[in-house]
Amino acid sequence: MRIIIDTEREQVIVPDSFYAQIDKMNEVLVKAGAEEKKIEYTAYVEDAIEKALKNPYIRKSDLSKRR
Repeated sequence: MRIIIDTEREQVIVPDSFYAQIDKMNEVLVKAGAEEKKIEYTAYVEDAIEKALKNPYIRKSDLSKRR
């Protein structure tokens, strides 16, 4: 899932399917009996950003080289 940080608007932009994808992940957790581990929408983004900040910044053009 790609999340965009727009520095001009000072906003985090999630894909249109973001909430539906989190809801599906939560359904899986509930079916597996792990309802207490349900994913919060904002926590998911904050965790992803925290993990991403630990990596060096890369340019978009570098993405094709990493695949």
